[in-house]
Amino acid sequence: MKSVEIKKNLPREYFHKICVVGGGLTGAIMTLMLKKSNLFRSDEIGWIKPKIKDFNDIRTTFFNEKSLELLRGLNLLKNLESSDYTFINKIQVFGMNSFSPLEWDYSNPKLNFGAVIKNDIILKSVIEQLKDIKHYQSLVTNTQHDDFERTLYLKDKTIIKTYLVLAADGKNSYLRKLVSIKAFQKKVNHVALSGFLQQSKNHNNTAIQAFTDLGPIGLLPFENKNIINFVQSIEENKYKQILSKTKPEQYLSDNLNSFFSDVELKFKPLQKVNQFNNKLSSWKLDLNFIVNPTAYRTILIGDAAHSIHPLAGQGFNLSLRDCSSVIKSLRNNLKFGHDLGDNSILSSYKDDRLPKTVAMTAITDFLFYGFTSKSNKTQLFLTKGMETLNKTNLKNIFRDIASV
Repeated sequence: MKSVEIKKNLPREYFHKICVVGGGLTGAIMTLMLKKSNLFRSDEIGWIKPKIKDFNDIRTTFFNEKSLELLRGLNLLKNLESSDYTFINKIQVFGMNSFSPLEWDYSNPKLNFGAVIKNDIILKSVIEQLKDIKHYQSLVTNTQHDDFERTLYLKDKTIIKTYLVLAADGKNSYLRKLVSIKAFQKKVNHVALSGFLQQSKNHNNTAIQAFTDLGPIGLLPFENKNIINFVQSIEENKYKQILSKTKPEQYLSDNLNSFFSDVELKFKPLQKVNQFNNKLSSWKLDLNFIVNPTAYRTILIGDAAHSIHPLAGQGFNLSLRDCSSVIKSLRNNLKFGHDLGDNSILSSYKDDRLPKTVAMTAITDFLFYGFTSKSNKTQLFLTKGMETLNKTNLKNIFRDIASV
């Protein structure tokens, strides 16, 4: 059935076979994957993207090997310039004893674990390919369903009827609440603080996760220069203290320099560079666990379906695996003539993603709560465990789970 306006007088009604809700990178890539799947015509896909994302977002994301393969298949990497990405061929995890990291290293320079890419580069490339997709810039305020369709009511009075909704509207997903999918929240009393620092030595092919006394911090190389994009997880009271300082970036640099005093890593605040917004960004770490990421004619993907600790840069890779699973579930079931909202599609997606999401959540929870523990015995156990693990191939279990 072709996407048509059912009524020209208000409220406006539209029909799409499948509809994506969410204007972020996950929603954009999901929409592009639907377009390129050969399962739908462009006019059969609807995209509700109420917020126009900032194309000047200079933050970065680590894409693992499987995610890079997906991006290549969507033609999102073909126009990248060398300054837009950095390949990662070494990953280091530092516990409280920074001189003894857990390390994965490719000695062959042609091999890598993935790449760090600017967020805005990917988003711009996706948007460029979605000009023929009907999109709606209004919030979903309500939803109903009958035996054949789900109806979405938007704030601007637009009504959209569809066979299946893919909700990618973030960790505080309103659609998740509307369809009564229960989320178990974990209060960690931490805030994620993100920004840029300068390194004294170029480590531009190394991604680092360190568990400092201030909290876990991820360090990703940026633009093949001595610059890193960091995400620091920090207790709320310490976060407020840092922001109250005249030079918070200097405080963070000093803390890192103290932690890495035994290795060749020194940090300092960025000098003035026109392309950088030196302001720190932050968001509260309210983590969700969803047992069943589906409801009637609805599938949750991305942060709407799970939110994990920002460790090892795996959150968005998990979201891309969700998108791939949606396409696989649709393809495997539509060939048998199943309706888009058939329970076989919902169950296929849930059965594929839930065990892998649980595994990744368990690993990040273990690392977060273990390395932020105040117990000396716990820290000693983890330190000895890392030293032992680093000498065996068992450490590759973590790498393999991170790519599922």
